Amino acid sequence: MADAIELELPFTSPYKATRLFIIGGRASFGIWRPLEITMDGDEEEVAIQEGQEGTCEFVAGMVYGDRALWRVIAHANLIDFPMEQIVPGTVLKIPKPERVRAALLATARRQEST
Repeated sequence: MADAIELELPFTSPYKATRLFIIGGRASFGIWRPLEITMDGDEEEVAIQEGQEGTCEFVAGMVYGDRALWRVIAHANLIDFPMEQIVPGTVLKIPKPERVRAALLATARRQEST
């Protein structure tokens, strides 16, 4: 069973007007189902610097060319609350772009067939 909680955040927050879903004790933002991406242990790592805390959108934009894919990075790093968990010095494992693209294509195919 999924519970949806409406977040009340400042207008400047990137999470404004999103929902936080808690499914099986695991939280995820927005109406988004985690992509099935295999991690093999040799993923690139990015260390969060001062001024980059609270979000992984900049990393998603840099690596995937799409800031909206920040959830992929958050999910891969078991981050439920970016504003609290992504602080300077945090090292994020970055799922490989080719695996993210493959997962996005597989998801699109599944949606087309339903």
